[in-house]
Amino acid sequence: MKKSPRSFTKAAAVALVAIVGLTACQSDPSAKRVAQDLVKTLTQDEPEVQECMLAVIDTYEGSELDDIGGDAEDGSLEEQAAADEALAKFERDLANCR
Repeated sequence: MKKSPRSFTKAAAVALVAIVGLTACQSDPSAKRVAQDLVKTLTQDEPEVQECMLAVIDTYEGSELDDIGGDAEDGSLEEQAAADEALAKFERDLANCR
């Protein structure tokens, strides 16, 4: 059963919200690990998409996703705007794997 691109985009958005929520709590595992786990779960029937998305996530250095999430929640207005833009880019990059 194929998932529609719209449902996938919605799932990706949910994943991003989870990342921001988890990083705001400074919880373990890292936001990068959470993103990888969510991608593996959401794309288990689509190995090519999964491989692409995991490669996108791997382009982010260490705690970069944690930093983006933290700035989106607790940063100055400028930091929040930059973090929102970075999160939107991350979502677009993931969506391009479809």
